[in-house]
Amino acid sequence: MDNNHILYLTREDMDKVGPSLGEIVELLDYGFRAKGEGRTDLPPKHWIQRTGDRFCSAMSSYIPDLGFSGCKWQSGDPANSARGLPYIQGLYLLTEDEFGIPVAIMDAEWITGFRTAAASALAAKYFMKPAASSLAILGCGLQGRVHLEAIRAVMPGLRRVRVFDVRGKVAESFARDLGTKFSLDIQVAATARDAVRESDVVVSGGPILTPPQPTIEPDWLAEGVVGITIDYDSYWTPAAMNAMALIVTDDRGQIEHLKEYGLFLGLPRLDGELADVVVSKLQGRRNAKERILCFNLGIAIEDLLTAVEVYKRATAKGVGRLLPR
Repeated sequence: MDNNHILYLTREDMDKVGPSLGEIVELLDYGFRAKGEGRTDLPPKHWIQRTGDRFCSAMSSYIPDLGFSGCKWQSGDPANSARGLPYIQGLYLLTEDEFGIPVAIMDAEWITGFRTAAASALAAKYFMKPAASSLAILGCGLQGRVHLEAIRAVMPGLRRVRVFDVRGKVAESFARDLGTKFSLDIQVAATARDAVRESDVVVSGGPILTPPQPTIEPDWLAEGVVGITIDYDSYWTPAAMNAMALIVTDDRGQIEHLKEYGLFLGLPRLDGELADVVVSKLQGRRNAKERILCFNLGIAIEDLLTAVEVYKRATAKGVGRLLPR
């Protein structure tokens, strides 16, 4: 180990060596199993509310079995898309466990983009009905695009995709580009309701709003639907939540923590965590008709698992730049 240098990885570096979405889904399956068995250390997300819907947050975690801990510092600004900038930006710091030495700094946008979509795919894998064939995506930016690829990897019966974005041209570009790439029937819906209705899996990925401005109502939701949110409770009404047979999240503690910031105040109940289902502490889908909602807040073990794999591959292939300490 080089104690005099730290490895720096750009997005381009990570593109060269990063694991595929399917591989990250498997990494996260292992991580949620470890969480369900109590083998992870996951403090609540540290949140700073800036003006309006802008924020900064820090996310740290430790998995002893991996031999690493890490922390992500990021910012979010919904106005960035109009500026040609990512909504979420940040850096990730990875530390090895034996001596506590920071070994790498890497782009957090790459990690966040891929692990978020992989976590949604993992939820779809555990909760969607066996004959699921249709997908709705609300929000057609980078996350929407990566989500289609990730969920396609775990949904072999996918036949139809409906998408909606308040920026119509973005939705049209999404449908044109990815319909051709994946040979899928991707339809641009006129409204969010049109996208959601009759869909087996619904991913909502708009900006996180404080306070929430929910629009999704129970009569939008088909029997057997799985709702996966990466925008907290910004768009799901309490009535829609009440229509669910099962409501889970990736981390109960963060739900409680976020209530301090005015989020999830309309949440009627929480039945458990995704990790509980992975380790069979909680039964997932019981029949093809029940509706399930999963709040994927994005948790730090997802970042850590992805960062460790990227770091190992980068060091093995000599990718990245060594910076003096």
